[in-house]
Amino acid sequence: MWATLQPPIVCATNTSSSRDGRTKVARSTSIFELAQNPPSSRTTDGAAFDRIFDIRAEVATCSAGLALSEKYGVARDNEQLVVSVSNRFSLEQTWFNEERTNKPQSFKRTDGLLDPTNGGLTCDFCNWKEFTAVDDFGRAERPHAVTGSNLFKYCAPSHGIVLFKNHHPLNFTQAEVADLLSVSQEWISKAHGLHGNAHHPLFVWNCLARAGASQFHGHAQVMLSRVPFPADERMKQVTQLYEAAHPGQNYMIDLVRAHQCTGVLLCCGDAFDRCFSYPSLTPWKDMEVVILGSSIESPSFQKLLYTVLRMLVDDFGAASFNVGIQGIQPQNAENGDVSKPVNWWGENISRVLARVVSRGKLTSMASDFGGLEVLGGASIGHTDIYRIARVLSDRCGEDLINFDDSDLASWLSNKEPASKKC
Repeated sequence: MWATLQPPIVCATNTSSSRDGRTKVARSTSIFELAQNPPSSRTTDGAAFDRIFDIRAEVATCSAGLALSEKYGVARDNEQLVVSVSNRFSLEQTWFNEERTNKPQSFKRTDGLLDPTNGGLTCDFCNWKEFTAVDDFGRAERPHAVTGSNLFKYCAPSHGIVLFKNHHPLNFTQAEVADLLSVSQEWISKAHGLHGNAHHPLFVWNCLARAGASQFHGHAQVMLSRVPFPADERMKQVTQLYEAAHPGQNYMIDLVRAHQCTGVLLCCGDAFDRCFSYPSLTPWKDMEVVILGSSIESPSFQKLLYTVLRMLVDDFGAASFNVGIQGIQPQNAENGDVSKPVNWWGENISRVLARVVSRGKLTSMASDFGGLEVLGGASIGHTDIYRIARVLSDRCGEDLINFDDSDLASWLSNKEPASKKC
């Protein structure tokens, strides 16, 4: 039997303040409670939630024989609370069931993280000057990171790699992540300077083999294409469909407000450089966290991305992950002109959007992509979004900023209000 639910969520209060004044997400909620007590559409943010999301809770039943019941410790007259969350416009869909955390797994390994390069002795990326290619416009380099050209390209006209100078893929520091992002921006600017009619950049970071990496050494990839990437086109299409269905409303702004309404939206930084983050209601893979910032060179954005990744690795044991960043503006290095920015937010408003997903623990041999994901187009949420929000809130600590509706509205409309640091 599923547990008795706690009192309903109060949608109007998305955060609370601890004794030290720091912003905290609501601690008494779960995705299962949210499904039983959805936000009221009478509030502005609740109406945004209702326009975008369909959330349902149903009890699924089955009978377990005595031997099966005793082996796995489940009730013979079995009832499980199953929650589905669907985005009406993007068609993203995630299913949650707490009982799946007890699912037996036959495919396991005990060796964990193995370095096939013998600690970097045979690693090409450790010897990057000799064993990585160079783009026509050269390299971008900082103390902790350097770019190269991808020798085996899947994107044109420009496809690069961004290397940590530190070999180990999980021992990255905040300074190293900041340099990784900064040289990526420089690479995109240089690539766009050479290919002025290529307007579509993308940053991806596949950490370890489970996430699609072919090399142990920590690295990301940067691309600049003349052809728009499907993720950008889908976002553009969803935005247009949403505005046609709800005149006067902006999809991206309402998406942020919908997550604010559920109590999982966090704000970090300071009055002059802030970013927002939330665990997605419809994660593409487990523990998806979305980060919204002004640019990939924003110190607050860089620090929050680092914090989210350390949370996945250190707090949740997810040693393998993917990072994707959309909305990066290819900026002309000579005159500062911005060329054809991706515009999801509204006229003269530009933000970058990072999506971070866990690809699971290294001890699991099973793929995290099955028929549901590949063919059904849906996903399974193994980790409650409220648990993620609480852990992330604790990790952000003093970087959290108290914010209200007017602060959020100002940031979303490209105006930076003065807010007090917690």
